[in-house]
Amino acid sequence: MPLNSDIVVISDTSCDYSADQAEAAGFSMVPLTVTFGSETLLDGLELSPAQFYKRLAKMDGLPKTSQPSPEAFMRVFEKYTNAKHIICITVTGVSSGTVRSAQLAANLLKEQGFSPEIHVIDSCNASAAIGLIAETACDMVRSGCGIDEILGRLHEMQRTTALYFLLDTLEYVRKGGRIGNISAVFGQLLGIKPLLTFLEGAPTDIAKCRGYKQATAKLVQKFIDTAANLHEVIIVHADAPAAALALSAELKALVKDIKIRIHAAGAIIGTYAGPGAIGLAFEEKSPRW
Repeated sequence: MPLNSDIVVISDTSCDYSADQAEAAGFSMVPLTVTFGSETLLDGLELSPAQFYKRLAKMDGLPKTSQPSPEAFMRVFEKYTNAKHIICITVTGVSSGTVRSAQLAANLLKEQGFSPEIHVIDSCNASAAIGLIAETACDMVRSGCGIDEILGRLHEMQRTTALYFLLDTLEYVRKGGRIGNISAVFGQLLGIKPLLTFLEGAPTDIAKCRGYKQATAKLVQKFIDTAANLHEVIIVHADAPAAALALSAELKALVKDIKIRIHAAGAIIGTYAGPGAIGLAFEEKSPRW
């Protein structure tokens, strides 16, 4: 079903939706960039997740990821001149300048007399959790909801949408300097797998698990205990399809008629989480902060 052309929804490629997945949901994406040495590629458009992990494995350091420029956002916004409202949902502003770039683009276009009103929403999150918020906006547009009702729901989802993920290694978050609130003890204890989430936009450790099996069990229990809807979840994996399928089977054994989608994490979260990371994106029953 097409969206109401009066209200347009846009996100960025760090949402870890493929172009086909985003189109099916009803939103457009603005690509972040990934730089390997002197070569800069558009995330998701010129660099697929599979291509990214192959190149990452050959590197000693890390590629550089960058937010879209204000001009990149402006080019996408300007495609929707006939809309009344444009909703732009971005990756957390704590870890990326994407939200600031989108807001600058919105301000510049407003100064130029651009007709649609642009609403920039910081998801306070990452990966498929961003996409869930964008999908909700699209669903509400299709249902005929007004802009104020939609924005109110999205601001609620800033605090209820969750991404829980476990890392197979801390090597990449260390290299990237994105440890944030993640305890350094993880690097010192053999066999510890950190279980992380985003709180107020910042990556934060929530459990110290011994081994992958215990960490996965904790991940599943978080979903069972806190999900607002136990019948829909997105599994995100960083070059770990077998682990994603195993996690899917575990969830299906616990929850009858659960709908599970599996998304491949792209270059943005993959650069800092590293290969082997796996997570769950869903909405929780209660605000997270």
